[in-house]
Amino acid sequence: MNKKILVFIAALCIDLSACSTENSDTYKVKPVFISNCIKQESSTRPTEQADSYCNCVADEVFSDSDISDETKNLMPTMSDKDSKLYQQNDVALVRGALMSCYTSNFYKKK
Repeated sequence: MNKKILVFIAALCIDLSACSTENSDTYKVKPVFISNCIKQESSTRPTEQADSYCNCVADEVFSDSDISDETKNLMPTMSDKDSKLYQQNDVALVRGALMSCYTSNFYKKK
């Protein structure tokens, strides 16, 4: 193979690995958040709706690069009113994701 092609492929692989949005901590937190969220939400609505809502929130929050890893790691504590989550600078972005997913999952479009 041509050396230039090998160098290009190696550089591409390095660039792609650097673009990973989830660090080793946040990818572990996401399923915990989803599980806790579904347990809480399914007490007041059908499990399918709770599952859809919680996955929507998780996808929105954990894929948003403007939300810090610290905030993402605090997501499972969201149901605790005294959670440090609510003291984070980027909590407004989390609330925006919550409202967006709530609207899209629980309000019927006319």
